[in-house]
Amino acid sequence: MPVALITGAAVGFGRGLARVFGRSGFSLVLVDLCEELERTADELRGSGHEVLTIRGDVTDDSLLRSVVEQTISRFGTIDLLINNAGQVRFSPSDLPLDTAVAYLDELWRVNTRAPYVLGRLVIPHMKAAGSGHIVNIATDHIHTCGFPAIVSHEESEACAWSDAPRRPLGPGPFDAYDATKWALNGFTQNWAHELGKFGIRVNNICLGATDSEMMREAIRVGRGREATQKEIDSWMPTEEVADIVRQLHEEGPDGRTGDNVGIWLGHPIVLPPPHEVLGRRV
Repeated sequence: MPVALITGAAVGFGRGLARVFGRSGFSLVLVDLCEELERTADELRGSGHEVLTIRGDVTDDSLLRSVVEQTISRFGTIDLLINNAGQVRFSPSDLPLDTAVAYLDELWRVNTRAPYVLGRLVIPHMKAAGSGHIVNIATDHIHTCGFPAIVSHEESEACAWSDAPRRPLGPGPFDAYDATKWALNGFTQNWAHELGKFGIRVNNICLGATDSEMMREAIRVGRGREATQKEIDSWMPTEEVADIVRQLHEEGPDGRTGDNVGIWLGHPIVLPPPHEVLGRRV
């Protein structure tokens, strides 16, 4: 039975990923700081899925080492790593410097450093197995319907940028958040190039708004209120989007690697073809 290790798995998109990969026959290792983790795990166990939960902070290197050690001890392998845990902060230009830098440091540790450290811990086991797949959850702010290629809006009139395809940009003051998500692509591309000879694929999911705790936090922190039901209803269904990740994984050993897979609000929720440059074998 294949094994999927998913961070940020207690609620929202992470829980959607756990449900989808559980139904696909994976044993699950779920990591989260949130107390909802065990409730999610109990739901999955009740459906017959094998689940190991590890509650802790992904910015703690000792926790990440323990996650990998416990996974290998119990299951003997890690077939799929999904670096989903993340945070967001609004950082407008008039934010006091100390606060802005504190946000950058905080986001860097969660959004960039943790996936890097966990990836580095998992890679030796994937090398030994001669296969594996690492998926980093990035953002649609860096791969949009206008960049790196203009996407047709023929079936995407609901996209807010249907009249003028979107630049690589978020819909608000996200300089620190965007920088930490852009950085994911640096090691994604290098890992895809270096690890292909070991049968390991590495891809980014450039994800638009889904019903996740991070989205709710963004509304709460950035706008000083809870998300409205209208806003929540406009976001993409978590399990539909999670199924795109499943389809990406099921491309198998000869599938794309080094791709930035765009899934955008207002567009059909489908797995796009590999990018003609990024998605090709390296």
